[in-house]
Amino acid sequence: MPRHKSSKTEFEQLRSAGIAAASKLVIEHEYEMAKDVFTKLLNLRPDDVEVMTLHANIYSLEGKLLEAENRLNQVLILNPDYPLALYFLGVVYHEKGDDERVIHMYKTALKHFSEDKKEDIPDVYQNMGCSLWEVGAREEALDAWHTCLKYNPEQKYAQENIKNFTNEYGMDTSFIAPCGMNCSICMAYLRDKNKCSGCRGADVNKAVTRAKCKIKNCIIFQTSEAKYCLNASSFLAII
Repeated sequence: MPRHKSSKTEFEQLRSAGIAAASKLVIEHEYEMAKDVFTKLLNLRPDDVEVMTLHANIYSLEGKLLEAENRLNQVLILNPDYPLALYFLGVVYHEKGDDERVIHMYKTALKHFSEDKKEDIPDVYQNMGCSLWEVGAREEALDAWHTCLKYNPEQKYAQENIKNFTNEYGMDTSFIAPCGMNCSICMAYLRDKNKCSGCRGADVNKAVTRAKCKIKNCIIFQTSEAKYCLNASSFLAII
């Protein structure tokens, strides 16, 4: 008697249902149950790189970064160009504070994502923009957020970032210090070595006088939505 063999369609239906169920469990923070579902799928097809990647990402969500990194690297051994694994590995490096590797992973992932991945691509651009901003590559960051919105005009985080760091003319306002000085024309920013990132940037390579500036560190900017001295109530009271 011939044995019944599951058709590809039947397996794919089981796989799709399993991924959907596990994804729902992840949203509900039922990580152990989600991992059990992915483990069962991997028992059926151990080299399924998508399931391996989604499984590995749960460890990242749990804060088990080393385990997540190891599992994602296993995916990349099977498929070095698998974009979702490259992206999630970038997320792991972000949690570790390794900005250079984060940006490299995001850029590499974008090279390999197919254009139909309308959900993944804008998220990569959004997160890459944040990483670029953190290292002081502000123009690239704004470009990344604008590209994100080309793929997904409803991406609220990219919208908020662009709104917060540009004015109504589309100009980058992050270089305008609280006092009104334009840091982008300052010698400390324009020099090639030990470049200052501006008053609103990180304090790396920043002169002590600027890092400890009373205006930049004013409590009003830390406890209110005011961005400039002109917006502060104490300044208005003085004039």
